[in-house]
Amino acid sequence: MNRHHLVSSFVGALFLLAFEPFGVSILAVVSIGYLFILCLTQPPKIVAQCYFCFGLILFASGLYWLYISIHTVSGGPIWLAILLIAILSVFMALYYAITGYLISYSYTKFQSKSLTLLIIAPSIWGLIEWVRGWLLSGFPWFSVGYSQTNTYLSNWAPIGGIYMVTWVCGICAGLLALIYLGNKQQSYKGAGVLIAVIIVSLLLGTFSWTQSTGEKLTVSLVQGGVQQEKKWLPSEFRKTLDLYKSSLAAASKSDLVVWPEVAIPGIAANVEPYLDDVRKIIKDNKIQLLLLGILTSDKASGKIRNSMIAIGSNDVVYHKRHLLPFGEYFPVPDLVRSWLQSIGLPNRDIERGKTVQSMPRVSNFLIAPSICYEDIFGSEQLGYFPKANVLVNITNNAWFGKSFASEQHFQMSRMRAIETGRYLLRATNTGVTAIVGPNGTVQKHAESFKFSVLSGTFEAMIGSTPYIKYGDSLIVILMILNLFLGYFWGRNRIKYR
Repeated sequence: MNRHHLVSSFVGALFLLAFEPFGVSILAVVSIGYLFILCLTQPPKIVAQCYFCFGLILFASGLYWLYISIHTVSGGPIWLAILLIAILSVFMALYYAITGYLISYSYTKFQSKSLTLLIIAPSIWGLIEWVRGWLLSGFPWFSVGYSQTNTYLSNWAPIGGIYMVTWVCGICAGLLALIYLGNKQQSYKGAGVLIAVIIVSLLLGTFSWTQSTGEKLTVSLVQGGVQQEKKWLPSEFRKTLDLYKSSLAAASKSDLVVWPEVAIPGIAANVEPYLDDVRKIIKDNKIQLLLLGILTSDKASGKIRNSMIAIGSNDVVYHKRHLLPFGEYFPVPDLVRSWLQSIGLPNRDIERGKTVQSMPRVSNFLIAPSICYEDIFGSEQLGYFPKANVLVNITNNAWFGKSFASEQHFQMSRMRAIETGRYLLRATNTGVTAIVGPNGTVQKHAESFKFSVLSGTFEAMIGSTPYIKYGDSLIVILMILNLFLGYFWGRNRIKYR
């Protein structure tokens, strides 16, 4: 291991600070700029190793909260928690190693700083992040674009989604590297282009891709504040039911009330009398619609589903579609499943919801629902649009205790509001419960880890952003075309050198 490996590991830790709860967004671009510089100054093999070190430290430190979920909350062995974090971190780091090798190899082949840094590197980085977002169920955590949720670079999201923001970040990082490595003329040109990118990003913020219908609706988002360790205890069952029922009085006359994911610790069929009471209270309190998280069972198969039930003016049920690997389904042999059961860890598969499902409706406006980490997959939400007028997400991040997980997740959720130009209403068990505007700004939020009824207003939005129309295809095609352009440009450069 040489100094480049050590510095790359340090940069991986630094890169983490670009995300919430730290939010030093510029560190993402600076960190990638350093990695791009390595591609032009070190051989591909060393670069791949350095990128691997970067990714390994990033994920090993950034996903520490999995230890809380596996050991502290679920009671799994310490060694198992450490092993699973290590395996996931190594797997994620391999994506970065491939990225670094391909960029560095391109430079050794074409020997052009500007070609590599401004065309090839941003496109390779963006494409591999896109692949990481869907391959083997996908895990887009720490995708570069999410670090820019609070900056003007997020204004690219309504055009090409999170991966367009990532691509623009890559261009900015390439420009920084060119300013550092290039001759005087290249440095001046790089600085000029960087300023131009920033100006265009600012100007994009003046566009209104979607419009309000002019109708404001009231909403109450209920945060239970129930500890995961206590949630399923028989002694806590009645307390939890009473807690959520009492929230309806505080939410009186709201157009919409939202309870978090699996707010009721049971299966819907087993608590029908309770749900009947809730229906009566909703009617008495003049609440149009209640969305609540609860487990449901399929009568035919007997399988359990993670669901969002709509009660009131529009009775529909949404079943979670994108399940969490090793949390809601277990792609393992029966022997491993039996072992998980023997040590008291979850091991039962939840049934996946259908791709196309009915949307809840409040006051003639349609709701795009998502449960838990479904909201980190932007392209999977697009099937609701442009018909849907508002986003609603219910989540339970109590599994991860008082860690960074809830804030990291919330940062990713906010990008869905920016991409679609819709309000995001987010009800969670322990945080972050919030009302988010169409531009990603947090309009109101509840204090985490406490019971709260967060009341406010939102507007039903109409219209389509370019991302709603074209999804990820626009930026993916653009990056692929860039690579073809880079290849032919580089080949001709060699030919006429």
